[in-house]
Amino acid sequence: MAPPADVPPTTGATPTPVPVSTRLIKLAKTLQFAWFAGHVFVLIGVFFYLLSVIRFAPSTPWARFWYREAYLSVVGTYGIVLYRSYRASTPTVTAVIRDDNVQYLVIALLWLISKPLLVTLPPFAIYSFFHVLTYTRTNLLPTLGQPTTSGTAAKIQSFVDNYNDKFTALVGNLELVLLVRLFVNAILFRKGSWISLLVYGAFIRLRFEQSAFTRQAVKNWEVRADGLIAHPSVPAGVKNGWEKVKATLKGGAAAPAPKTE
Repeated sequence: MAPPADVPPTTGATPTPVPVSTRLIKLAKTLQFAWFAGHVFVLIGVFFYLLSVIRFAPSTPWARFWYREAYLSVVGTYGIVLYRSYRASTPTVTAVIRDDNVQYLVIALLWLISKPLLVTLPPFAIYSFFHVLTYTRTNLLPTLGQPTTSGTAAKIQSFVDNYNDKFTALVGNLELVLLVRLFVNAILFRKGSWISLLVYGAFIRLRFEQSAFTRQAVKNWEVRADGLIAHPSVPAGVKNGWEKVKATLKGGAAAPAPKTE
């Protein structure tokens, strides 16, 4: 490649190494770095909120600050992804609804304006953790002078390859745990619980349609529930009710997505 027009060509000269600080500054100016930083702040917020919960102080202003900080960071990261995805296109309504990033952005906004609830955070923390690892391997380490074939990069890649699917499956189960928690809150008529349940229920339905991990989690839960309900001590009415609930849920999940003009 020829040198830039404003730099006179040289013969046999050794290229001057670009300082690490210069490379880092250049990297930090990219939109993708802002996305990476957002995930780092998600992890920081989750860590300090969890620390507050462990210290039995989840309702303090300090704890609420870190909870909101975590979700503001989540919103920022998904906003960046959606901006990059749709800035040069006009997607259909159906495409937007079925976009994973849109779905998680809506849920993050729901938790941002809702009362802090620890169980909402782990799925986002898990996703952020793996995003940070991947960005570190593919962008940060090379900027610091370590190629993607270095020992550190190889260890990161090995960890991601071995555990990404396992943690994604864990997310599917955690999301169902949260659904149960919201259902209990709704039964107890806690403030805003029914709205949260309806929105989150729609989210889980979409995840069931689109995510093999969510479908597997639901199947595992169904098998366990069937085993409990099949016990001879369980009344016939409860068994019949459970079958009707399953039929209703499966019918809703199998319903086609709405058509758009």
